[in-house]
Amino acid sequence: MKTLLLLAVLPLVLEATRAKRFAALASSIGGSAGCVVTGNKLYANGFPLRDLTAAEQAELTTYETAVGDYKKKVKAAVESHRETIKKQMMSMMQSGGQEGAQNNQLANQDGDENIEAPARPSFCTEATTTQYYFDGCMVQNNKVYVGKTFARDLTGDEISQLQAFDTKMTAYQKQVQDQIHKQVKGMFGGNDFFASLFGGKVQDDTETTTQAVAAPSTSTEKPLEAPESPKFCVSI
Repeated sequence: MKTLLLLAVLPLVLEATRAKRFAALASSIGGSAGCVVTGNKLYANGFPLRDLTAAEQAELTTYETAVGDYKKKVKAAVESHRETIKKQMMSMMQSGGQEGAQNNQLANQDGDENIEAPARPSFCTEATTTQYYFDGCMVQNNKVYVGKTFARDLTGDEISQLQAFDTKMTAYQKQVQDQIHKQVKGMFGGNDFFASLFGGKVQDDTETTTQAVAAPSTSTEKPLEAPESPKFCVSI
């Protein structure tokens, strides 16, 4: 039964974590696919924005160099980790269980390296690339598109409406994710299954979960509802 429930919940969790925001009801918000530069022309999710300035072109060159260095570090770290695993396996077979496990833990601690990807250039921001899909149109970078065709710019009031909608939808998404997380932990006796699955720290809170099941919450806090989408276009 737990397996069936997990298979039903897993797509929801992956979908919720795939993009920054959550798709709900008739409106949906897509994640940001990123920017593309060809020559000195900047595109966001396939839509042309503008030409890069000289300063931005220099920033792009610096970014490309940083990305190259980052890829080299990642490749080296993967190779190093692979060799470490081989040595650990040999150590465990030779010295056996407990001693081998202790050596593995020490080797993992010594081999940990925090490799950070370079930040995107300042001209490619989340505000520029995030797409909002509404009934009949899409909004990106405060511009309305019908299909792939640019229709108009948002007014100042509409920009404020979009920002308010974004804030409410982000809060709604967080609540949905928290609820799914609690349900999954409850199915596995309080163990954080997804933390274990993705390499995070597992916290055993079986007692807390058992108490929560035995004594249902009496909180009167009203659950959040998906916010109503702004009316930037009308589909007939």
